[in-house]
Amino acid sequence: MRFRQSIIALCAALAAIAATNVRAEVSEITIAQQYGVSFLPLMVMEKFKLVEKHAAQLGLPGVTVKWAKVAGPSVMNDGLISGALHFASQGAPSSITLWDKTHGQIKGVSALTTYPLYLVTRNPEVKTLADFSTKDKIAVPSVKISTQAIMLQMASAKAFGEKEYARLDPLTISLSHPDATLAFLGNTAGVNAHFSTSPFYEQEIKVPGAHLITTSYEILGDPATALVLTARAKFR
Repeated sequence: MRFRQSIIALCAALAAIAATNVRAEVSEITIAQQYGVSFLPLMVMEKFKLVEKHAAQLGLPGVTVKWAKVAGPSVMNDGLISGALHFASQGAPSSITLWDKTHGQIKGVSALTTYPLYLVTRNPEVKTLADFSTKDKIAVPSVKISTQAIMLQMASAKAFGEKEYARLDPLTISLSHPDATLAFLGNTAGVNAHFSTSPFYEQEIKVPGAHLITTSYEILGDPATALVLTARAKFR
């Protein structure tokens, strides 16, 4: 029931924002999302055309929605800044970074989901963060700015000291979750670790020798908002 109410509220918010702009600017809005179960609310909205439905109820029957699938937040950031995207769903940490770098021109619209992220490796020598070395490549959606990359920095700061927060950054590589999973499963491109999410983690942990190092919940200490929907202040 709570999930359904959340989707309805999110649809109404999107439709309301679109309603204030469509008359003057666009008849189609573009919403970007990444890959994984964590984007389920947007999948439901797309399947049942809920944004269009609520926009029509607000007096805009002609509004259409284009749903874009992208590999990581770096693509979303470029799309938001250029105006190619009207809304993007991205991790709270990367959204805050983008808000800061654009001096408030990119803002949060709504919380979307909370979910754990899983740092998994198939290297038997790696038992803790301190065991990662130049032998390892850790796949994240976007190096430095994705939620996974920032979680890795937070874990490093906790393990090695604040000045060493970027110690594992040179080991990270930008790959979408599907591509990272393929590389992890096939042991290709040197990828032997992945800061993953469902349903990809459930596939990877079945690989012989694969094991969990830590999760975002362990790093943060408690569950927290993971994904938020963002938009340009100018569009809003």
